[in-house]
Parts: sequence; structure tokens; C-alpha cells
Amino acid sequence: MFAKRSRFVWTTGAGIALATIVASAPATALSGTDAAAQLNFTAKVAIGEQSSCTGALVAPQWVLTAATCFAADGKPSAGKPPVPTTVTVGRTDLAQTGGSVQQAIDLMPHADRDLVLVRLSTRVTDPAVTPVRIAATPAAAGEQLTKAGFGRTKTEWAPDKLHTGTFTVTSSTDTTLNVDGSDTATVCKGDAGGPSLRTVNGTPELVSVTSRSWQGGCLGIDPTETRTNAVDTRVDGLAGWVQDTISRDRTTPADIDGDNKDDLIVQRTDGVVIVHRNLGSSFGPGTVMSSGWRRYLDGSDLGRLYFADITGDNKADLIVHGTDGNISVRKNMGTYFDGGTHWSAGWGRFVTGSDLGRLYFADITGDNKADLIVHGTDGNISVRKNMGTYFDGGTHWSAGWGRFVTGSDLGRLYFADITGDNKADLIVHGTDGKISVRKNMGTYFDGGTHWSAGWGRFVTGSDLGHLRFGDAGGDGKADMFVYELANGKVSVRKNMGTYFDGGTLMITL
Repeated sequence: MFAKRSRFVWTTGAGIALATIVASAPATALSGTDAAAQLNFTAKVAIGEQSSCTGALVAPQWVLTAATCFAADGKPSAGKPPVPTTVTVGRTDLAQTGGSVQQAIDLMPHADRDLVLVRLSTRVTDPAVTPVRIAATPAAAGEQLTKAGFGRTKTEWAPDKLHTGTFTVTSSTDTTLNVDGSDTATVCKGDAGGPSLRTVNGTPELVSVTSRSWQGGCLGIDPTETRTNAVDTRVDGLAGWVQDTISRDRTTPADIDGDNKDDLIVQRTDGVVIVHRNLGSSFGPGTVMSSGWRRYLDGSDLGRLYFADITGDNKADLIVHGTDGNISVRKNMGTYFDGGTHWSAGWGRFVTGSDLGRLYFADITGDNKADLIVHGTDGNISVRKNMGTYFDGGTHWSAGWGRFVTGSDLGRLYFADITGDNKADLIVHGTDGKISVRKNMGTYFDGGTHWSAGWGRFVTGSDLGHLRFGDAGGDGKADMFVYELANGKVSVRKNMGTYFDGGTLMITL
């Protein structure tokens, strides 16, 4: 069933050099039985007009496939696919209708494996198409796996139907599996990136991804080639990498249009900043306000972004915090942000939060201009007042917050005006799930009051989702924004004075 590797035949686990297969497409294929509908998470990945691979839906907007599908050396650049790429998922017979057919808009390659996550233009929302679960445990020698793919077979150059076949694991390394096929199971062009699966309690789980093979028995291959063994890339244990990658979109409530109601800003993994306007009972369709920021997602590359009203015109500006330590402000011009002006320097060790600390921007002093809040890993919080073109030297406001910087220890902090006095308060979100508000007293925050509970899996942002705080209703008091990672739903829980209500769904991203 499986046709062999993607573009090239590489080296086996034993280190024997294999001849290169001249291939116009980076794919492999299966030459076996027709696949059942329960494998409808398997995707056909059409790369340009000549190449194709197979992949697997691992999250509603993400397909996992082989990196060699996009670069022969297995190292595609992160970002937009090099050629137009169309992904079909939810349809095991391509000659039929149904499923989801959409463009790939972003590539997120793994650092050291033949793997890449492909972002689709929209989420797959069909309840009948469930993303496949990633295995937690590796395959053992002798274990049989089912491979699935849309690649070439023994008799068909470009089959419409998904095919499957059984392969046996012979050995493994830290990152790969060596598998043996048979006369009826061989990996061909078009199968690269396809899933290798085991079934646990009736549910398939993804163990590895097809990488390369000899292609013995595939249509168009030298008939004297009979080898049907292949090499897979292991994915067991990579659920965390997938989750971390797909959770890198950043949502921020901020008032972009100056109507006193916070809009929803989405900074996507492809570097685009999209604004969904607050329509009162929902957030509207997104419009692109800026782009080119993919290396500013979480601070681990070139820096990170924030959105707050720095200039005092009631419209949130774009604040750029570089790993070079510089902070610049790009003024909100209504439909775009300007080229920016320098405001501060020396903050290179405050970008990720894991070194000396992290920064926030909110109006602490009540003059309608966002100040710079410094939260050190030493636990101290200081406020550097907005002076119009720079931030001052700062004053101490609170201490004891050293274990609340990254969210991975005791919790994390936020700053927003909860009480409606035009001054941002301190919001404490503990890993115990509790949310308390410490009121801004002018030069310090008070001892706090309890507001909500049950949010323990929303602290880091990579589990069930994340929380943000902003004024969605326009009453001057910050509400709680809840982003659910699994389904992309953003709901707003209204500030009721001493608690947040049950929430209203505002948009599904």
C-alpha cells in the first residue's frame, strides 16, 4: 500500500547510502486497500502544480506532514509556503465532494526532524473530522503500524482514494523508525508525510510520519527494485511541541478605533496583525493592520509586541520590544501603525520573562497614557511613568511576585482597570485557578479580593487556552476575555463589580 518516500531516497538507519530517486514531486504513496472513513483526518497536500504529499490533521487548523515535502533537505523556512499549497482533509475519496479544501498559509518546521506543521487558512469545523491524537509512547520492534496515504500505487499514477497498508517496525533511533513493508504494502511518491498509526481502545493514534523509502513495486520505479522497507520520523512524545506551536497566536484586547470599547487583536504565527472590531455583541471580521512580525511572537526570537494607548488619543498603539533591549512605539494611524519612535532601551533581558523579568503596558497613573510596568524575577513590580516621549526612572509599587513571571510556577499577572477609576489594577491569576484583583491605591496595590475560580488550565496559554482583560462593554471597567485553544472561541465575561458573569461568545477565530 504505501509508496515510498517523498522526494528522495536517503540513508537507512544502518547507514548504508542509497541511490537518489529522481522525482519531480516530494511525495510517497500507498499501494494497498481502500482506507475507511475513520481515517478522514488524513490530508492530501498539493504543493504547486506538480508535487503532492500526505499529512494528518492534528489540530483544527493544523496538518502535520514531512518537511521534505517543502524542501529537499528537510529544512523549509518558517513562513508562507514557497509555492501555493492546497490541503484537502475530511475526504478519503477525492473524487467525491465534502470535507474541507483550503489554502496553506504558514509553515512551522520542527527544529531537527523531518516534520512541519502546515497552517490552514481556517479551522476545520466539521464534527465528523476529528484531529488524530499523537502517541505518547514509541513503537516497539515487531509492532505493526497502519500507514495511510494518497500517493502513487502499483497501478495508479494519481489515485483519488486514500490507501492503507500494514508495516512492521524493525528498529528505531531517537528520531526515526525503520519499518518493513510487503508485496502489498510499499511507500510511493505522494505518501511522504502520511500518518503511521496504531489503534488504542478503538481510537487511532499517530506514532510516526512517512519520510523516505525504496519505492519497490511503485508505478514508474525500476521493476527490479523490490525493497519495500521505509524510514519514518517519530512523533511520539511531540504533542507538547504541537500544542506549543499552535498556541503561539496571541490575542490582545485593546481599543484600536477609539470608541472606548476594546477590539480583539490577533497576532498570528505568520506575522500578520489582524483587528476584529468590537460590534457590541460580537467581534467583526478581521482586517489586517500590520504584517511582518512572525519573529516577534513570544520573545524567543527578535522580540515581542504589545498593544496599549501610549500617545493618549484613546487608540491603542503598537509597542515593539526587541531582544536588543530597545522599546519603540508605532503610533496608531487609524488603519495602520506608523514607522515608530524610540522610547526606551536596556530591556533585552525582559523579553521572554525567563531571564530578569517581563514588561507590561497599562495606564497606572490615570492620565490616559499607558505606563511601563516592570515585573522582575526578583519579585519586585515598579512603574515607569509615561512622560510623552519616554518612560521615567520608575517607582516601586509591589514585591513578592517572583514566582508569577512566566505562569509556569505559581501563576501570572495582568494589569487592567477593573474598578472603573481609570487606573489599572493588578490581577493575579494563580495556577490554583483563582483570580483575585488588587486595587490600584495610587502608589501601591491593596491586599486583593477574590473574583473568580476554576482557571488553572488557562495560565500558560498552551493547555486549554488563555485569559486577557479589557473593557469590551465600554463602561470603563475591564472584563475577562476567555480564548479556548481547542475550538478558537473567544468569549467575554462581563465585569459585574465583584465578579465576572457566565460569559458571551463573541467570535470563533
